[in-house]
Amino acid sequence: MKYREFNTLQELDQADAAWNKGVLLAERSEDFHSVQLYQLDGFYIEVTRHNHFNVIIKVSSFRDTAHLDPYLSAINIDTLLA
Repeated sequence: MKYREFNTLQELDQADAAWNKGVLLAERSEDFHSVQLYQLDGFYIEVTRHNHFNVIIKVSSFRDTAHLDPYLSAINIDTLLA
């Protein structure tokens, strides 16, 4: 799926594409929300859900790897350094 095509989808269809076609890369928690990061065909998708109500709050997509910064601290590279 192309980035432009993905962005024309409705939000629930975007989340569905992330879950069914994307690769889950990471997950992080923010207060009452959890954010899942997916990669799909050369771009990234964040699906933000409310933890208590388990509803999608926001779906966003990006290509710029600078947006990956919030996930980098969770990557353990100790085994690479040994």
